[in-house]
Amino acid sequence: MRTFRPVIRFHHKATENVQPHCWKCGKVHPSASPVLCSDCQTIQPVSPSVDYYDLLLEGQERGFDVDPKALRLKFLTLQQKAHPDSYSQASKQEHGFAQMQSSTLNKAYNTLKDPLARAKYLLEHEGVEVGESDSLDDPALLMEVMEIREELDEASTEEEVQQVKQINDEKYAETVRKLSNAFAKNDLSLAKKYMVQLQYWESIRHAILEWSP
Repeated sequence: MRTFRPVIRFHHKATENVQPHCWKCGKVHPSASPVLCSDCQTIQPVSPSVDYYDLLLEGQERGFDVDPKALRLKFLTLQQKAHPDSYSQASKQEHGFAQMQSSTLNKAYNTLKDPLARAKYLLEHEGVEVGESDSLDDPALLMEVMEIREELDEASTEEEVQQVKQINDEKYAETVRKLSNAFAKNDLSLAKKYMVQLQYWESIRHAILEWSP
């Protein structure tokens, strides 16, 4: 008997039926996560339902793959407009809004530019539980991770560390590709599996950066 697997379509719950208004002129925002009013250009408070994709990748279909150049350009453009220093002579309320927007923009950018953080964000906003206690369920892969970590622990020269780094970087890139394919197929269960795997390769990346002879 064939097992039926429902197809999960991506749609961000935070953006459903949300029509925020400008606190100053009352105009309805076309975006659910506005930084400035599109009409009077007044700084806006951070929306309770702020969506990082809507904030920094407006107009792009939500998915795991992002254009890093477009992401950074949008971030820098908005950060310049919302920087608190630009509101030093404004009202206390507007300066406070600018501080919140600037902080949110930084958090959104750091989340979306990083494959692991981006995967977690997508999964969590699709209702998939992601916890620190999630572990590998593949014994062979876990053994491979432990062997690479052991090689790093036993490394005594920069050359040996670079060899470990090359292996880990390849594993990291391969897992990111698998994550991309899983999200493209809307297979959230598989995406979570690869996200957990990526956590292990990311942990080794950090250990390599902290290595010293």
